[in-house]
Amino acid sequence: MTIKQRLRNSWQSTFGAIVFIVAIVSIFSLIPLFFFHRFYFLDDTQRGAIGQWYEVGKLVMQGQLPIFNVAAQGSGNYLAEGQWSTFSPLVWLISIIVYYSSNFLVFATAFKIVLLNILGVGSFLLARSMAVQKPYAIIYGIVTPFVGFTMFAGASSWVTDLMVSAFFPWFWWALRRFLNKNTGPVLAFVVGYSIITVGYVFGTIMLITVMLGAFIAAIVMKNWHQLRRIVLLGISLAATTIAVYLPGIAISSVTMRNTEGIFNDNFLSPNLSDILFSFSPVGYSEMNSWWTVSGVTYMPFMYMSWLVALLIFVDFKQIKNFIQNHKVLLIQWVTPTILTFMLLFGPANVGPLRFPVRMMAYFGQLVLLLVILLVARLGLKFSKGRMQLFIGLMVLGTYLEIANTPVRTQSILVINLVISIFVAIIAYIGSGHHKVQLKKMTIQLKQPMFVVVVLAIIATGFSVLVQQRTSGRHHDEIQQQHITYIYPDYQMPGTKANILKMAEKFKGNTVILGFDSHVVMGNDWYVTNNDSMNVYTPVGFKKFSDDFRGGDPTRISSENYAKLFNKDKQTQLPLADLLSVDTVAVGNEGDRKVYRNLIKHKNLPAGWQVTSHDQYYVVIQREKINNNVGGVVWSNIPQVTEIKNSNYEVTIKVPAHRDEAKVVFSRTAWPGYHVIGGQAKLAKPLRGYLTQIKIPASQDEQTITLQFEPPLFKASVGLIGFAVALILVWSIGRGIILVKKN
Repeated sequence: MTIKQRLRNSWQSTFGAIVFIVAIVSIFSLIPLFFFHRFYFLDDTQRGAIGQWYEVGKLVMQGQLPIFNVAAQGSGNYLAEGQWSTFSPLVWLISIIVYYSSNFLVFATAFKIVLLNILGVGSFLLARSMAVQKPYAIIYGIVTPFVGFTMFAGASSWVTDLMVSAFFPWFWWALRRFLNKNTGPVLAFVVGYSIITVGYVFGTIMLITVMLGAFIAAIVMKNWHQLRRIVLLGISLAATTIAVYLPGIAISSVTMRNTEGIFNDNFLSPNLSDILFSFSPVGYSEMNSWWTVSGVTYMPFMYMSWLVALLIFVDFKQIKNFIQNHKVLLIQWVTPTILTFMLLFGPANVGPLRFPVRMMAYFGQLVLLLVILLVARLGLKFSKGRMQLFIGLMVLGTYLEIANTPVRTQSILVINLVISIFVAIIAYIGSGHHKVQLKKMTIQLKQPMFVVVVLAIIATGFSVLVQQRTSGRHHDEIQQQHITYIYPDYQMPGTKANILKMAEKFKGNTVILGFDSHVVMGNDWYVTNNDSMNVYTPVGFKKFSDDFRGGDPTRISSENYAKLFNKDKQTQLPLADLLSVDTVAVGNEGDRKVYRNLIKHKNLPAGWQVTSHDQYYVVIQREKINNNVGGVVWSNIPQVTEIKNSNYEVTIKVPAHRDEAKVVFSRTAWPGYHVIGGQAKLAKPLRGYLTQIKIPASQDEQTITLQFEPPLFKASVGLIGFAVALILVWSIGRGIILVKKN
C-alpha cells in the first residue's frame, strides 16, 4: 500500500469516526428537548444573546460595526463590553443568520446542538493528535460535550461560554499541528482569533494557558525552532487580546465591573470534595447560587463523566516510561490544568473574575483528557484489589453525594449502581478479558473494543437521561422531587413576530418597571422599533445603576417609579425628562399601590396618559412622544437649539449669554466624549452619569458639537490589523520559501 493510499484510508476512517460522533452527540443533545422543549433557550440566551446578535446582524448589514449605541442608556458601550464581538467575523455571521431568522427558539436550539458537536469533534481530533487509539478518542469525543457545567450552564443559558469552550480543543489541536507537523500559522491563528474575539474572558484565559504550556515545553526540550514559532504566533494572538479587552479596561473605573481585591463569598464556588462524586450525573454541589436550597445548588455543575471512575483501573506499571516519553504532552496538559484548578477551587472573586465554577467547562475537558490518555497508553488492569478500591471510592463518593441531598438517597443509589456496573464491565473488557463466563455458557467477544465503545455510549446516554428526566419542573418543591434544576425561563417569545406584537403598546424610549415576564425583556428590545434602558449589559455604568437602574437592567423594580418622577435638585426636572423617557410600564407587584392608582388615572404625571393595562402591567406614555434619546434635556439659559442629534454626536446652537451656561444631554457620560466649538468643555456629569457641558460667557452665538469617540478604538483597530498582517506576511513568506525549496 502506497503512502497516498494510506493517507486516503486514514482520512476516510477519521471522517467516518467524526460522522459517528456527530450522530451520537446529536441524538443525546435531543434528550433534554423531550422533557423541556426550551432547554436551550433559557435565561441569558433569551434576554441577552439572541437580541444582541439580532442587533449586531442589523448593524453589519448596514455596513457598521457594533461599537456604540447612545439609546441603550447605561449600556450601549459595545466595544468596551467585549462580548459584542466587535472584531469577530464568526459572530457577525451568526448574527446575520439571527437577524434574518423568524424563530429564535429554533435557531438557539439548533445552534447549541451544533456547538456541542463542534466540541465533540474537536475533542476527538485533539485526542487523536496525542496518539490516542481511535476507539478511545471516539469515547472522549462523545463524553466531553456532556460535562455537567457545559450542558446546564453553557448549553442552556451562557452561550458565549459554550462557544469558547467548544473551540478550545480545536485551538489546542491546531496548535499541536502547527508545532509538530510544521504547518503554517493560519489555522491556529484563525481558531485562536475566533475564541478571543467572542469576548468571553475565560476562553481567552484558557487559550493563553495552552500557549504558555507549549512555550514552557519548548524551553524544557530546548526546541528553539518551535519556541520561535510559538513566540510569533503568541505576538499575533496577544495583539488581538489587547485589542479586544483594552477598551473595556480603559473605562473600567465607571462600570459595575470595577471590582478590586480578592474575596470569597462562596457564590458559585465549588468544594474540592465535589470531585469525589464527579462520576455521578445527579451529584449536586454544596455552593451558593441564585437557586440555592439548604446550601445546595441542584444542578450537576461538578459532573464530569462516568469516565473518571475508570481511572481507578489504569495500569500504572509503565507510568515512569509514559512520563519520560510524553514530557511535551504532559507539560502542555499540566499548565492549563494547574491554572484551571486554582481558579475553580480558589476564592469566588479574583478582581473582575467571578463565578469560579465556570472553569469546570475546561477542568472537565482536561481531566477526561488525562483519563483517556492514561487508559489508551497504559492500559487497564482488572483485579480483586482494584475492584475493592473501586467499590470503596464509589461508596465514598455516593455517601458525600447523599450527605448533600439526603432526600434523594434512593435515586442516587440506583443511578450510581448502574454507573458502577458499566464502569466495571468496561474495565473488565478493556483490560484484556475477552470471555464472559456465565453459569451455563461462555461469551467470546470477537470485537472487544467495539463492545467497550457501545457500553461507553450507553453509559453516556443513561447519564444524560437521568439528569434530564424531570427538567423544566422548576416550579416544584425542589427537595421533594428527584429533579435537576435549570436556569430560569422568562417565557419570552421564541419568534420575532410575537416579540413585535408584544411591543406594539410601547412607543419611543421605554422603561419597564417590574419583574413579571409578560413583557418585552432585556435585549429583545433590539428586535423592536423602541429604545430602552432595559437592555442587558455585563458592564453597565455604575453611577446610573446605583441611582436608578440597579444591577440587572433587564429587571428594574417597580419601587423605582417614584424616583423616576422625582425632581432633580439642579435642574428641577423629573428624572424621566432627563432620560428622555417616553413610555413607562409599571408591574402589578410589590405593594401594588402605584399600579392601582395609575389604572384609576390617579397621580398621573403632568403631560402623561394611561394607554393600556392588563393584569400584569399598566402602561403610561407622554401625550407627545419625543423619541429623542441623546439630545438636549436641560440648560440654564433659554433658547439653546438642538440642530442635530445622532448616535455619535449632537450639535447645538447656543445664544449669547452673560454668565456661564450649562447644558445637559440624555447621554450616559461614558469616557470618550469631547466638545468641539467655542470654549465649551465637559462638566461634571449630572447625577454622576448624565453628560453635561459648560460654556463660558460669550457675546456671540456659538455652534457646539458634543462628539463621542470610543477610547482606544483606533488602537484596537491598529492591533487587529497588525495581528492579521503578521500572520499574512509570515504565511506568504513561508509559502515562497517552500516553493523555492521544491
